[in-house]
Amino acid sequence: MKTYFSLIIVLVLVASVANSAQPITEEKAWTEIYAVSTPAPHLVVSNIWGGVRVRTGESGEIAMSVSEVRVASNEEYFQMSLERLKLDIEADSSGVSIIVGDHEERWRRVDRCRGCRVDYQFDILVPPDATVDVGTVMDGLVDVAGVAGVVSASNVNGPVSIDAIRNCDEISSVNGRVNIGFSRAPLHDCSIETINGDITLDIPVNTSLDVTIDLFNGDIKSEFPVGPLVLPATIEHVTEDGHNRYRIQQLSGIRIGAGGPTYTIASMNGDVRIQKN
Repeated sequence: MKTYFSLIIVLVLVASVANSAQPITEEKAWTEIYAVSTPAPHLVVSNIWGGVRVRTGESGEIAMSVSEVRVASNEEYFQMSLERLKLDIEADSSGVSIIVGDHEERWRRVDRCRGCRVDYQFDILVPPDATVDVGTVMDGLVDVAGVAGVVSASNVNGPVSIDAIRNCDEISSVNGRVNIGFSRAPLHDCSIETINGDITLDIPVNTSLDVTIDLFNGDIKSEFPVGPLVLPATIEHVTEDGHNRYRIQQLSGIRIGAGGPTYTIASMNGDVRIQKN
């Protein structure tokens, strides 16, 4: 694997040498290129603060531009953040994995570094057939466009924008809208979910789908003619105080065209729009 690395660092220390209790900010920016050789390389990004933007680039490489803004309340916590909020990158010929912080225990480690924060903005170019699984938690947009491989994307406090893709697997946001646009009729099952946010699906006119819908406060609007889709009831068996209890859930379903891949769409507080593109 060949890696080409260039680094531009802008360092701002908002503190005097004599007073280590002042907040500290450090800014960096750099680019890297990773060679990949598999037909459908993977890209995985797990961010905490900041956004992730993915577009298609050259075959045989994943090119990444990163901006980093690291903030801590004082010198002690700044040094702690360098230890605990690292950028972990694993790359080989099959793809690239980018994890911010300790993936297994990162929230516990962040909590111990009071006032620490590292904002990353990732701008990444992938081969057209790459499989993409990217997400962030706070203060960023997850934005993927033009990828021919299967796309998964998530956000917690922010929107998800997916455009000109062929297939998705899991798309979600807790507090934010989800927009998904397809360059051709999808052929893969997909799960799309929000808690507080609308879901918009832009699909070609020749698309056929089976759609399972779970809405609590919201409506579904479709520019396509739809028919009913009969779904089996889900029965959950629980035992409480020696008694058998059953919870029965019956979801709604619609069929677009002749039916096809199953799209499971759920929103607690939001509308669902299925539009022609």
